[in-house]
Amino acid sequence: MQSPEKTTKLGTISFILAIIVVVLWCIYFALFAAMTEGGATFGMDGETAGYAIVFGGGVVMAVLTVLLTLAGIILGVMALRKADPKRGIAIAGLIINFLCFAPYCLLLILIAVGSISAADMPSFAP
Repeated sequence: MQSPEKTTKLGTISFILAIIVVVLWCIYFALFAAMTEGGATFGMDGETAGYAIVFGGGVVMAVLTVLLTLAGIILGVMALRKADPKRGIAIAGLIINFLCFAPYCLLLILIAVGSISAADMPSFAP
């Protein structure tokens, strides 16, 4: 006699987190376009609004992306390890989360390589 498969919602939550990250980035880019092209918005000129959304919003979006994608990756792996019957959703969530997280990994690698190559530069100070 076979035991019924336990369904978990981990794979679905992983997929939903990935979709939330993608939707948040779409909203961010739409706001960025509206703030920089719209001229005077909220009492600010276009340039000030653009700087505010690039520096303020960019940092917030980066932190949200890293936190949500790491949570999505962890939940997707847990769903695969528990042999969730909805493996396809878990795999799709993992793929989208990895694609959202890849630019941040690449940035960290470039920063590390840049700091290593800068440390090897000889000093010409007297």
